[in-house]
Amino acid sequence: MTGVPTAPVQATLAQYGMWITEQVGSTGTAYHLPVAVWLDGPLDRQAMLDACSAVIRRHSVLSCAFEERDGVLLLVPTTNAPPVTFTAVADVQSWIEQESKRPFDLRYGPLARFAVAEVARDRHVVLSVIHHLVFDGMSKDFLVQDLLAFYQGKPPAALEISHEQAADEQQARIADVLPAAAAYWQRRWQDADRPVTPGAGGVVDFDLTAEISDTAERIGVSRFDVLLALLHVVFGQPTVAVAMSTRRVETRAHLGLFATELPVIVTLGPDLSFRRFATQVKAEIRALNEFREVPLARAIGGMRPSAALAPVSISYRRHHQAPPLPGFDVKVDLMMSTLAIRNIVHLQADDGHDGLHARLFHNLGVVDRSTAENAAECFRSALKTVAADPDILLSELPTVALALPTEPTTGAAPVTGTALDPDLVAQIRLMWSEVLRIDEIGLDEDLYDLGGHSLTITQITARCRKRFGVEVPFDVFLDDPTVTGVATAISELRP
Repeated sequence: MTGVPTAPVQATLAQYGMWITEQVGSTGTAYHLPVAVWLDGPLDRQAMLDACSAVIRRHSVLSCAFEERDGVLLLVPTTNAPPVTFTAVADVQSWIEQESKRPFDLRYGPLARFAVAEVARDRHVVLSVIHHLVFDGMSKDFLVQDLLAFYQGKPPAALEISHEQAADEQQARIADVLPAAAAYWQRRWQDADRPVTPGAGGVVDFDLTAEISDTAERIGVSRFDVLLALLHVVFGQPTVAVAMSTRRVETRAHLGLFATELPVIVTLGPDLSFRRFATQVKAEIRALNEFREVPLARAIGGMRPSAALAPVSISYRRHHQAPPLPGFDVKVDLMMSTLAIRNIVHLQADDGHDGLHARLFHNLGVVDRSTAENAAECFRSALKTVAADPDILLSELPTVALALPTEPTTGAAPVTGTALDPDLVAQIRLMWSEVLRIDEIGLDEDLYDLGGHSLTITQITARCRKRFGVEVPFDVFLDDPTVTGVATAISELRP
């Protein structure tokens, strides 16, 4: 089933969390995912433009926007179809940068755009820029495969199920596993201040093909397990956020957001050997797999919206070589970025037919270029060391100290000098009791201490909109997430 959906569809929990982050955070262009397909050869421009349009028709989610109605986030068909354009450019890199950073309107769409650019007579680049809400890392491979298939007049096989069906089935699975996921995280997660402010990033590229060699096989873990274990060790972080795929067989060829970001929490002991530590990391990942579809905030509640779960994160992809296109030299850049980073350090690992390539993104406000280069070299050195001796102690591996910023906890502050309408305060307190299902709520109790989460925010704002006729800014739920804070915001907004 393809085509634009004819009716609104409830967003997935992963989309919900990302949407809330966009509303309350300063993520900038961090959720813009560009993909560039470079084509050297005699391109049929119209055929390529038609191929881009065919990709849009095949994947209905690209023609959706997001709308909150009565506290429920919905994917809605948009009248602003994703544009498909042709242009000739002289400075292609500047053009790619501008196109990649151009903002999206989540409410009205479109959330994707395609452009074919002529760089020289027989050199073109097909650039797609898609918002992460409807796209993920694995989608990049399927996008390229579909694009080149349509260009050759060989449409890919029909998708097994629609995006809407996939979302409904995932919601049902999450409901079944939610109690077990909550119990799992209550034993592991200790919510702490995460002083991570999104900002401009820099990148350091390095190759790990030679170093990875047969290390994973010798230890009895996956290549990803080795990389994750080293990331914990090199940066001295017990918690590392991991991008985990939630794709199933029936959604393998879909474009969309089929991923969650979850923390992997381990204990770093200097007397541990790397072999033993990597095995523990493997066990933690395997245990986490059972709950990979459940966002952390939904499993435990009480989490303040944040752009990042941890200062350090990793994404790892095994990808296939781009399908051949007769008469063309095809190169695909799957590691593109707008250089906006949500945390302090992010390692992107691309493991394909041509080796294991890594890109270290670093927040320039915290980690300068020389420190990032040193970190990359430490990572390569550590991998080479464990390849030679998997039983080396963690204390003997090179490390990089991250000078994490410290910020005061954002929380409720007493309101002084403001006379609030007692009836308004009472109505809001009752509203909170209904949403949170708690009988007694103090006027200055923090929403997240009461178990609130992203769903709670939209339920409260929807009720305020309906009852008081005002739109409570999402920032209120970061700056002063209390009954008093919401009452103050409403008082200031009401005529």
